[in-house]
Amino acid sequence: MTRPEIRALTVAVGLVLPAAVGATPPPPPGPLGVHALTGARIVAAPGRVIESGTLVIRDGVLEAVGAGVEPPPDARVWELEGLTVYPGLIEPYTVRPWPAAGGTGDGEEGEAPEGRQAPDPGAGHPNPAVRPEREMAAWGVDAAAARRLREAGYTTAVVAPREGILRGSSAVFNLGGGAVRDELLAARLAQNVTLAAGGSDGYPESLMGAVALARESFLQARWYRRAGEAYRREPSQRRPPHDASLEALGAAAAGRQPVVFETEGLLGTLRAAKLAGELELDAWLVGSGEEYQRLDEVTALERPLVLPVAFPEPPEAAGDELSVELESLRHWRRAPGNPAALAAAGVDFAVTTLRLDQPKDLHARLARAIEAGLSPETALAAVTTEPARLLGLSDRLGTLEPGKIANLVVVEGELFSEETAVREVWIDGRRFEVKERKPPEVEPAGEWDLRVEAGGDILSARLVLEGEAPDLTGRLEFQGQTVELQSAEVSGSSVEITFDGAGLGMPGEFTMTLEVEGDGVRGSGAGPPGPFSVKGTRVSPPPAPEEVSR
Repeated sequence: MTRPEIRALTVAVGLVLPAAVGATPPPPPGPLGVHALTGARIVAAPGRVIESGTLVIRDGVLEAVGAGVEPPPDARVWELEGLTVYPGLIEPYTVRPWPAAGGTGDGEEGEAPEGRQAPDPGAGHPNPAVRPEREMAAWGVDAAAARRLREAGYTTAVVAPREGILRGSSAVFNLGGGAVRDELLAARLAQNVTLAAGGSDGYPESLMGAVALARESFLQARWYRRAGEAYRREPSQRRPPHDASLEALGAAAAGRQPVVFETEGLLGTLRAAKLAGELELDAWLVGSGEEYQRLDEVTALERPLVLPVAFPEPPEAAGDELSVELESLRHWRRAPGNPAALAAAGVDFAVTTLRLDQPKDLHARLARAIEAGLSPETALAAVTTEPARLLGLSDRLGTLEPGKIANLVVVEGELFSEETAVREVWIDGRRFEVKERKPPEVEPAGEWDLRVEAGGDILSARLVLEGEAPDLTGRLEFQGQTVELQSAEVSGSSVEITFDGAGLGMPGEFTMTLEVEGDGVRGSGAGPPGPFSVKGTRVSPPPAPEEVSR
């Protein structure tokens, strides 16, 4: 058998056999390979710059960084002259909807993701707003969200549950878009709390009720832990009933797990800090952007701060008149100086993209903060070394040093500007090119018959795209299996698609880029088994507008 025939047989078996027998193949190999990035300006850490140097990556880890480093003979060389390499940015706080029973994890009805099952909604606390037993470690991989963060230069992110008052534990992921087992860096990072009204069945109806519910839950968790310890010392007494919520909250109630408080406004931040002090919690605070208004009180908290930079937009005039409250005008003028004020007061903070329209808006916002007095070194630390320290991952992330994970971002020009140009990111030693998004030139909705060529074999698939450009939804039908698309975005005349191959028996991210020409497409893709090419024809057009309206 010739080498091409062997390769074709291997790919065909890898694609067909798992789906046929329902088995999960062994995990694909890690991002093996040796790369040398040469000629770039390297910002290895805040304040530490190599004007022209080389980074060597071996099997996903930085092997060498410096001006006099020679590329190894087995390395693939990437010439980056004229570009700047920074440590990969770290997002310290994002939120994602928790899947309801029978939900998909994105807030819509549907089947739970393959191989996962939503928890029993009746377990634990009687109020569904209290769910500390939820763990985002099993649900936090989101290919579309990861892509948006990569486009802004992020390589790592914290993902927390979005709903409820006591929401559950967050997890830390790399943003390579693979399976959970490949991307997870830390599970059960912190418990997440939001002090706001809007619980189940109208309770709590007020902020006071939300605070009371949170306080009661932590106190009950302390009692539950002590009751369990007493029972283990003397098992002849009555056994306390199992409570999943109180058990999950025990470490945080004892001060052994951080508690992240997300609140509204500066008063909410101070209120959360007071409650955390009362309960002796290891609290992190998601800020409001208004800290400059009561800077002495915020400084005295001595709590880790996760700082949004969603500065207000300039007020708009109605005709020739500008009708805006004086306090709003003051905040619009002073908000960009908030990070500099905190830094000058000695407050350490990590910056988050929370409340921005798009993660890539971060660069322009930090540029405004720098204009308002924040040093570029402090701005860089707030998205690299500070979040790495906060997450307990400084030994692996935050700087470009030998032995650390090969997470980095390559930009043209400065990292923080109104028009930052992120060219590529590297995650675990894998390169992700950041492509410019163009206005849609085609409407690819409909059903497409695809011919997939992998290793010489021709395989058939059906692609269904729904909605209007640029953001589509849909599914892929292949070998009797159906998988929902994680994302489908139109850029110019092309469609960029991602989906998880777990439903096909091949866990990991698949990507396809299809060029649309009328009712025909052609393109290429890649996944755990390797690269493939695609050709196809639209066999069913999208519904006519009048059909949609009916």
